[in-house]
Amino acid sequence: MGKEQQQTYWRSLNELAQNEEYRKFAEREFPENATELSDGVSRRNFLQIMGASVALAGLASCRKPVQKILPYTRQPEHLVPGIPLYYASAAPFRGSLNGIVVETNEGRPTKIEGNDLHPGSNGKTNIRQQAAILELYDQDRSRKVRRNGESSSWSDFVEFCNDHFADTGRRIAFISEASSSPTLDRLRRKALEKFPNARWVTFETYNDESVYSGTGMVFGRRLRPVYHFGKSQVSVSLDDDFLQDGDNDVACIGAFAQSRALPDADARPSRLYVAESNYSLTGSNADHRLRIKTSEIPLFTFALAARLSESVSGLESYSGYRNDFSDHSWISVLAEELLNNRGQSIVTAGAGHDAAVHATVHAINLALGNAGETVSYLDVPYIAENNQEHAFRELAGEMKAGSIDTVVMIGTNPVYSAPADLDFEDALNNVSEKIHLSLHYDETSRASGWHVNRAHFLETWGDGHSWTGVRSVIQPMIQPLFGGKSETEFLKAIVDGEDVSGYELVRETWRGLLTGGFESGWNEALHDGLQKDTRYAEATVAQAPAFQSLSAEFLVVRRDQPSDAVELVVKADPKLHDGRFANNGWLQELPDPMTKITWDNVALLSPNTAERFGIPPARTFGDPNQQVIRITTPGGTETEIPAWVLPGHADDSITVYTGYGRQGVGRVADQVGVDTYNLRTTENRLFTTGVEVSRAGRTYVIASTQDHHSMEGRPLVRDADLDYYRENPTFAQDAVYVPGIYGDREHPVQLFADKEWPAHEPQWGMAIDLNSCIGCGVCTIACQAENNIPVIGKREVRRGREMHWIRTDRYFSGDDRGNPKVMHQPVPCMHCESAPCEQVCPVAATTHSDDGLNQMTYNRCIGTRYCANNCPYKVRRFNFFNYSKEYLTTGDDPEIIQMAMNPDVTVRFRGVMEKCTYCVQRISRAKIDTKNKTGDSVKPPDGMVKTACQQACPANAITFGDLTDEKSVVSIQKGKDRNYVMLEELNVRPRTSYLAKIRNPNREITEQS
Repeated sequence: MGKEQQQTYWRSLNELAQNEEYRKFAEREFPENATELSDGVSRRNFLQIMGASVALAGLASCRKPVQKILPYTRQPEHLVPGIPLYYASAAPFRGSLNGIVVETNEGRPTKIEGNDLHPGSNGKTNIRQQAAILELYDQDRSRKVRRNGESSSWSDFVEFCNDHFADTGRRIAFISEASSSPTLDRLRRKALEKFPNARWVTFETYNDESVYSGTGMVFGRRLRPVYHFGKSQVSVSLDDDFLQDGDNDVACIGAFAQSRALPDADARPSRLYVAESNYSLTGSNADHRLRIKTSEIPLFTFALAARLSESVSGLESYSGYRNDFSDHSWISVLAEELLNNRGQSIVTAGAGHDAAVHATVHAINLALGNAGETVSYLDVPYIAENNQEHAFRELAGEMKAGSIDTVVMIGTNPVYSAPADLDFEDALNNVSEKIHLSLHYDETSRASGWHVNRAHFLETWGDGHSWTGVRSVIQPMIQPLFGGKSETEFLKAIVDGEDVSGYELVRETWRGLLTGGFESGWNEALHDGLQKDTRYAEATVAQAPAFQSLSAEFLVVRRDQPSDAVELVVKADPKLHDGRFANNGWLQELPDPMTKITWDNVALLSPNTAERFGIPPARTFGDPNQQVIRITTPGGTETEIPAWVLPGHADDSITVYTGYGRQGVGRVADQVGVDTYNLRTTENRLFTTGVEVSRAGRTYVIASTQDHHSMEGRPLVRDADLDYYRENPTFAQDAVYVPGIYGDREHPVQLFADKEWPAHEPQWGMAIDLNSCIGCGVCTIACQAENNIPVIGKREVRRGREMHWIRTDRYFSGDDRGNPKVMHQPVPCMHCESAPCEQVCPVAATTHSDDGLNQMTYNRCIGTRYCANNCPYKVRRFNFFNYSKEYLTTGDDPEIIQMAMNPDVTVRFRGVMEKCTYCVQRISRAKIDTKNKTGDSVKPPDGMVKTACQQACPANAITFGDLTDEKSVVSIQKGKDRNYVMLEELNVRPRTSYLAKIRNPNREITEQS
């Protein structure tokens, strides 16, 4: 590798500094006190940590569910014990659906995959969809209907509805979460017709109201923008984390990864620019990233529009506009890039910014000819005509004034997550009758008179549309475990006082949606998971005449604070969102993609800002205690939260995430992290300027995995600029000197004879393209769901005992005080052909199979951990505790827990080593099926075997297959010049290899920096 391309990669500021504590840590194979097997786990702590996820530590057996959707006395023909069945459905989130396929084992849903036929998923998923299985079996879900906190019943609630809602003149407020369900919409319209004094408001803590208001300013109507990143050559993200925080993130990730593909050195990958304050997942995948304060995004956006107005029509109102960013070097570069790629570019902004920013972005895309090409604008019938944030604010005022006598809340949790200045709980107290439907008995439920337990989407009938309008039916995989009701059944009881099943309600709606034979169309929709040829209508857009005057008004933007004033940014958590997923152990324990923190939220700030407040950027290594800071807003609100230094964060800015600090929701969520919703108001939804920060005089323990499994500075990730790659196509392979390779040999020579593999067996291998991988972590959750991997809790994570079989390492490169680059690298077991673990195991518990897998025989393992000591990749995990035994002897509801288990995977017990198996259960199933079909061959056709991580990855970064098949996708990937193996110089011959990451920077910006 050329000198100009040599880089230093580091995971943390301590590793970069190479202080004494870090060196001592790196020299130890296992964390401090890791050998203490006598650590007691009290029932109280155990239940707080584990929740439903403890089952995935492994149980002795799995039993059939107690209840079935269709009970049978004779075994149905289609049901064969041990053979899973797959059903198409859809996963709802913030008003849109994503197509999924659910694997069931004798009536138990156990795994979720994407639906290949659905354009919103294309067979892929995100972390929330993968973790939905655990949410289904969450034993802390609400189990009963309650009246004023006391047990009641569904029949009592229906009787109450008949009596209470007989008075159609009541002043009723319906507050629902976002929905695109035709059935719910039908019942909504019926409710508003029946109750003339009723009003319906949609409340989502994080929503797209500013986006829709922006389109309304530019086009005269509220439209939904859809960005086609696969068609874009240049994309500009203005604080928009579209790879992680979007409603259409699965499709966006796939399209973005496709645009970055490098089939050969002559390919032209797309280019991504990102301007943001906090280091987001999208920012980490950018070719160029500008760190600016969130409050400066509007100024930057307007300055870019003003520069473009000199060359395109439609932006005349920005002509002559100037601010502090008008002469910024990025403005001229971006303008030139966008002008050179008209019709092939995208400009997008974060949904949290106000309507003026979004109006400017839409005007830019229209002026550049991107509308109808890389950006589509859809006419969505479920978008309200008025701003729902404003409507919710007005409703809260009416409730405080006593103008509302009944409030019906469907799924949403405003007592917890509504803007603090609305004081929604106080407003709710002024309403005589409060009714709430929710999955948990949460903060809003406790403030309500009636609480109805909600059914999970995997156990009820429903329907809805994808982000682009593809219509689907949500069909249940299992009868409601706790007798919960869907939102349509709940609303039907209120409107008509009837107990009608969701199945009947959805079918009634779809009779008016399907043409031709209803039953055949219905069955086809259930089978495929969607109704074909359905999509929201695409609008033909043109600039509204009023936009020029509107834009002239919002361009009057001034700095109300000095440039060094500290601002506070409040955002949704990348994993827990607004807190609705807080009781999910898989998501809590998944390391944050940038900080690698688990089980907590923190205040993120740059090294310079940390020093400004007396916080050393590099803490004492090995000390989990973090300084707690006190944040005081101009309005006097105070919050204390641990500080975390994140390189690349904007100076004079602090970012906090919401979704934590829950109380009384569940044993996983309760008392985890800090509730930061008191910092969010109606006027300061995204950021607050002029906050005061001081040290609180105490510390807080944080569990972060960023220094775990250190590889001591060896070149494990490799990246280069596009130009350098074209000049040096084998730079990744040449990065290290490998002794012993000569001639045409593929591997170095060794003392022992090379192993000969049976010709009739496939030889499995994996390739991971770092150019496609975005670091989202869905591979980790998919592996956890597939392989019954336990959640161990914050205390054990802090000790380095996390059990994930595949981790995603995050590396920084560059100036820690400036804007370092970030690299993500998934690391599973390498399945080395000359595996060091096999050579040292005294009981032959780890051996090699004829098809090239490094196997673990759990019954032989005695827990010496020699194999982990000898693994250079640090991918073996030791099971310290028998969580299942501890739970089943002292806990409750083992039946619910056991239902989450994958029966095809061996369960593990305390004292054994476990690791990635290349999903050997899927391999075995495919080999058996292949032999049954062919009669002799056990080599499945290419693509028949997909590992859990590969199947879930929305970026298609992971390929897997038979290396003896030269035409297999994995063989083609391994034949590319970017392909390399980690630690090749050790001659362990790993079967997993990587394709180096290639960035496509703009020379003008590179030379300026």
